[in-house]
Amino acid sequence: MRNGGEATPVVARALQLLQALGVDEATETATRLSADFDGSPKSAEACRKQWGNEVATLLVALHRMAGLGHRVSADGAEDTPGQIETLRRMLLALADDIRVVVIQLALHIATLESVAGQMKAQDAAALDRGRRLGQETLKVQAPLANRLGIWQLKWAMEDLAFRMTEPQAYRAIAQRLDETRQEREAFVSTTIARLRDFLSQAGIEGQVAGRPKHLYSIHRKMQAKGLDFDGLMDIRAFRILVDTEAQCYAVLGFLHDHWQPLDSEFDDYITRPKANGYQSLHTVLLDAQGRPFEIQIRTHEMHQRAELGVAAHWKYKESGASQVSEGNYADRISWIRQMLDWGQASGPQVRLADDRIYALTPKARIIELPKGATPLDFAYHLHTEIGHRCRGAKVNGQMVALTTELQTGQTVELMTVKQGGPSRDWMSPESGFLKSGRARQKVRTWFHALDLAEGRIDERFAEKTGDRTAESGSPEAERLQRAEITAEEIILSKIAKPKTAAKGQVLVVGVDRMLTALARCCKPAPPDAIRGFVTRGRGVSVHRAACTTFLRMSTDAPERVIETEWGQTSGASDARYLMDAVLIARPRQDLIRDIAEVLARERIPLAKIDSFPKSDQITMVLSLQVIDGEQFQRALAMLRDVTGVVSAARG
Repeated sequence: MRNGGEATPVVARALQLLQALGVDEATETATRLSADFDGSPKSAEACRKQWGNEVATLLVALHRMAGLGHRVSADGAEDTPGQIETLRRMLLALADDIRVVVIQLALHIATLESVAGQMKAQDAAALDRGRRLGQETLKVQAPLANRLGIWQLKWAMEDLAFRMTEPQAYRAIAQRLDETRQEREAFVSTTIARLRDFLSQAGIEGQVAGRPKHLYSIHRKMQAKGLDFDGLMDIRAFRILVDTEAQCYAVLGFLHDHWQPLDSEFDDYITRPKANGYQSLHTVLLDAQGRPFEIQIRTHEMHQRAELGVAAHWKYKESGASQVSEGNYADRISWIRQMLDWGQASGPQVRLADDRIYALTPKARIIELPKGATPLDFAYHLHTEIGHRCRGAKVNGQMVALTTELQTGQTVELMTVKQGGPSRDWMSPESGFLKSGRARQKVRTWFHALDLAEGRIDERFAEKTGDRTAESGSPEAERLQRAEITAEEIILSKIAKPKTAAKGQVLVVGVDRMLTALARCCKPAPPDAIRGFVTRGRGVSVHRAACTTFLRMSTDAPERVIETEWGQTSGASDARYLMDAVLIARPRQDLIRDIAEVLARERIPLAKIDSFPKSDQITMVLSLQVIDGEQFQRALAMLRDVTGVVSAARG
C-alpha cells in the first residue's frame, strides 16, 4: 500500500467519477487505497504514518460504512419504508466526514457498472445479484445522492439500477428515445438559441438550458401518471432562470405568443406556491408538428430555494407529497448541500453532526435513538416488557454495562429474565441507565402501578390484623411481584374514593396519581368541560364532554366514565395544550409568513401544519400549543384578520 498499488477497475472508475466532481486530494487518495484497506488498527496506523491522519480517518470511516451496508443487505433487514429511510439516515450519520458518503456512492456506481457488464452473459447468479443490487440502489444509494445534490451520481445510479431491475422496460424506453434522438437534439439546440435571442432583445439577463430526461425518470412518470411514452409532456424540457418575478411573466407571455400552450398543463406556482414553498411557472407548449415540450420559468432565488431550501426536490419527489414541517435533519441536509460545492476546495471540515444514533438488532433491524442512549433505552424502544426484564447486553458480541453509551452502527443483543421488573435507580437521570425521558416514564409508570396495587392489597387482606402488606406467598402477592395487576384494575377499584389532585394537572375525581392522557380525537384544553374514560391498559383518557367518540364509548361502557375537572393552574405554570385551528383561505404569496407572524406575536408555538389546496382555495390545519382556550380564541380572532383568510375555527 505504500504507493497505493495498482487500482482495481472498480476503484479506477470511481476515481474518474470523483475527479469529475472536483474532489480534493485526500478524497482521491482514500479512494485509491480503499481496496487494500482491511479496517484493522494496524492498517489504520500504517496509513496514518504514510498518508496522514486525514486520509486514514477517511479510510476507517469508509470501511465501517461499507461493512455496515453489506451486513444489512445480507441479513435482510425489514424492507419497509420506515426502515429504508432510517438506513439512509444511519449511513449519513455514520460518516462523520461527508466525503466518505461521496466516495461510497462513486464506488457503488463503479460496482453497478461492473455487475451490469457481467449480466450481459445471462449467467443466473449474475442476473440475481444485479437485480438485488439494483433494488438496493433505488431504495438507498440514489436517494442519498439526491439529498446531497450530487445529480451526476444520482442519474447514473438510477439508470443503471433501472436497467438491472427492469431490463425490458429499460430497452423499450431506450429504443423510443433513440428513434427520436437526432431530431430531439436539433429541436433543443434551435429552441435554446431562439429563447436566448428573445432574452437578449428584451434586455433580460437570464440562463436557458435544456433539461435531459433520464430513462428512469421517464419510467417513473409513465407509471405515476398512467401514461404511455407518447403521452409524456416533458421528454423535451427547458428551464429559464431570470432575475425578477416580472421577468418570469414577461418570458411566459413571449412563449405563449410564439407557441401554442396547453392550458390544462399550465401551473403558476409563483402566485400560488406549493405548500412547501416551491415557486416556478410550468407551461407545456406545442411545436410546429403539434408535439409537446415543457418549460419551467423561475428566478435565480426561486431556483436556489427549490434546490437547497424548504422546497428541495428530494422532500416531495421521494415521499410523493409535499412536506411542510422542518426538523433538524432536514436543515442539516440543506446546509450540507450548500457546503458541497465540489468545484472549489471545501476543506476537510464538511461534517454531518447529528443528535441521533442508529443501532441494529441481531436481525439487522435499525433502531433510531437519541445520542447517548444505552442498551436499556434500546430495550424499552423495542418493547416495554423487554425493557422491564432486561438484565444485560452485548454490543458487537462483547458484554457491556447497561449504562454504556451506544454508537451508530453497533449491534445490540439483549439478555432478559423471564420474570421481574425494573430498578428504581433507572428513573434517575444521574444514574446513567436511561437517556430517553420516554423510557424513564415507562419505569415510573411501572412503580406507580406497583405502589397503588400495594395499597389496594392492604385494604383487602389486612382487615383483622392491621398488617399493611399482602400475605407472603399468597396469589395476590405473587401477582404483585410479577406486575400482573394492571393500571386498569387499579383505576376501576378506586373510582368511588374521592381524593384531590395536584394543581395544574387534570383532576380525575376519586383517584390520585393516576395515569391520564388528553384524547387526540377532541384535544381538550382549559376551560373545556371534560370527562374521563378508563381505557384498557392506558390509564384514563380525558375528552371534551361533547366529544362524539366519548359519547359513543360512554354509552357502550358507562361504568368506565369518571367525573373530571381541571385543576387550578398557577401563573408560573408552563403547561401547554395542543389544539387544532382549521383555516380556509385564498392562496397568495406570503400567506404562511403572515400566519406565522400572528402566532409569533401571541407566542404560540406551531407544532404542525397540514395543507389541502384546491383550485381556488386552500384549507390548512394548524396544530397550536396554547396555554388555554382563551389564548386559542384570541389567536383565532387574529387569524381571521389575516388577508386572504376566509374563516378560522377550532378543529
